[in-house]
Amino acid sequence: MLNVYIVRHGQTDTNKTFAINGAGTNLPLNETGIKQVTALGDSFDIEKIDYVYASPLIRAKQTAEILDRGKHDIIYDDRLKEIDYGNWDGKPAQELLAKYPEAFDELGYFTENYTNFCSGESYQHLNERLMEFWQDLVHRHVNETVLLVFHGTASRALVQNILHTPNIAIIGEAKNASVTRISVADHSKQPFLRYYNRVAPSDFFSD
Repeated sequence: MLNVYIVRHGQTDTNKTFAINGAGTNLPLNETGIKQVTALGDSFDIEKIDYVYASPLIRAKQTAEILDRGKHDIIYDDRLKEIDYGNWDGKPAQELLAKYPEAFDELGYFTENYTNFCSGESYQHLNERLMEFWQDLVHRHVNETVLLVFHGTASRALVQNILHTPNIAIIGEAKNASVTRISVADHSKQPFLRYYNRVAPSDFFSD
C-alpha cells in the first residue's frame, strides 16, 4: 500500500497577518514558521520516507528542507504550487471579505466563484493540475511512503478531489506544519483518509 503524508508549510508573515497567501506571495518562513517545522521534524521520522515532493515556492521549499535534513533529493513540482489569487495575493483578507462577501464561504474561505471578482486561478484549474500530479504519483509509487510538502488551499483541494467530496467548504484548512495521511490500495488505487490536520507532538506513523 502507498502511504502519502501531506505537510502544509510553516507560518509566513502573510499567514500571521491574515493576508491572502497564494502563489504570488513567495515569502520565506518567519521565526514562528521555522519553530513549527523544527518541532514537526522532531516528531516525524524522515527515515521512513522513500520520496519527498514539494512545491517550489520558498515557504514549502524551506519546510521540506528542514524536515528532510538532507536525506533525499527533494523533487520540486510546479503542480503543487498554491492557488494563484492574482491581484488579491498579499491583500488583507478582512478587507476583501468586507468588500466582496459573495466571494467567501461561512468559514471565511474563498468560494469557487471568487474569480468573478478578481484575476485569480480558478478552482477547476487548480483541481486539474493537482489531480494530474496525483495520478502520476499513485501510478509511479506502489507500496512506498511519500511525503508531499505544499500549501493550505492546494492541500484542501487535493483531499477534496481524492475523496470525491462535492464541496471544498466541507474540508477545513490544515494548520501550518500539520500532517495529513492518505493510504492508497496498490491495485484498485482506492484512497483512504487515515487522519487529517495532525500536529506535533504526535506519532505520525501510527493510525
